[in-house]
Amino acid sequence: PGLPAAFRGARCAASEVSPGMHQTPIVDQLWAKRARAVGGDYRPGASSPSKPRTLTPKPPEASAQTIEYAFSDPSNKALVDKYRNPWGHVRPGRLFEDLDALAGTIAFEHCRSGDPQEKLLHIVTASVDRLKYMHRPDLENNLVLTGAVTWVGRSSMEISMRAQDTSWGGEPFMESLFTFVARDPETGRAAQINPLEVSGEEQTALFELGRKRAEARKAALTQKRKSGLHIEDETHRIAQELLSASQPLVRMPALAPENDVLLAETRMQNVFLTMPQQRNTAGRIFGGFLMRRAYELARSTAHLFGGRRPIFHELDEVTFRAPVSVGDMVKFESCVLYTSEQMDPQGRATIHTEVKAFILRPETREAVISNTFNFTFGVAVNEDGSGGSAMGGEVQLRRVLPENMLEACRIVERYLSDKQQVEED
Repeated sequence: PGLPAAFRGARCAASEVSPGMHQTPIVDQLWAKRARAVGGDYRPGASSPSKPRTLTPKPPEASAQTIEYAFSDPSNKALVDKYRNPWGHVRPGRLFEDLDALAGTIAFEHCRSGDPQEKLLHIVTASVDRLKYMHRPDLENNLVLTGAVTWVGRSSMEISMRAQDTSWGGEPFMESLFTFVARDPETGRAAQINPLEVSGEEQTALFELGRKRAEARKAALTQKRKSGLHIEDETHRIAQELLSASQPLVRMPALAPENDVLLAETRMQNVFLTMPQQRNTAGRIFGGFLMRRAYELARSTAHLFGGRRPIFHELDEVTFRAPVSVGDMVKFESCVLYTSEQMDPQGRATIHTEVKAFILRPETREAVISNTFNFTFGVAVNEDGSGGSAMGGEVQLRRVLPENMLEACRIVERYLSDKQQVEED
């Protein structure tokens, strides 16, 4: 079959075929919308603009987007099947891809000018601050994804996303925050974007929250650069306690408590070659694809650790450090950092996993870290995988212990960060 009408004449960095055709129907729809908005060629810097960019304040509603999944429509069986997991629920990984594409489309709409002679900026996902699941949606009811810009700085913006199950009376089952940065396609430097024009108490309050989060991120980055390899006193103290607790397991494993396990024993990994079918509209590997692959490995890690079907709770602190290109060899490494019966506000037992993505370059013997993902899972209350997340005390999860100071600090830093997030909530 030929290309959809929206893509005829569209070009991408890798071939004459639209990259959206290889993604979910929602991603395909969103990327087609971008192509139509710029006359077919949606690559930043693809045209030769004759005019410099002008900045135009835009209200959030000017770029807000809504997507509906009509799962209840009997004619949409193919759509339902694309999002079905083996147990009849919606695949979170597929929603991650759609959320990233929808947030990217919102960022694109906010940054672009109505003048076709002005060049397009390169919009990059900088981070996903938090993606929280409140309950598992099913495939019998329609789902709605919505998003809008809530804060804009000089070259970065925060986009608030939510997903709703129409059977839950409008209450969201998932919420997330995406941060994007704009780059000049010719120089690669940060590019100034359209200011956000807010009105009313709600928009003003959301803008202020976004500003505070941006300031906190900058302060944390500055502190990290200043401290270098220095370990904070509290982190060092707790890490030393963990190392002391791990000594029986390291030195006298036959006498160690049965419930203890070394972090190294929870590790899993996979390596794959990125393909042209996984590219985005800029010709790089689609960030949503990387999020989905990381989730699938993290889920398997939690399943093999807990012995029961894991239930996704949260994705937190995704950082995009280096872009992944078509043809790159990518290695995902996962592990369980810690388990808890107190961290979850509802008192559910939780497994906290970390996934790191590396770009491997065998010719130069280099491994460049691209992404870090932190996932939180619950475990099914019943051994057959049915029911909701088990409460603390209903299941016994093993205690994860470090073998060295580096592992100990990784555990403690993640634990303290999660604890701070719970306190802020």
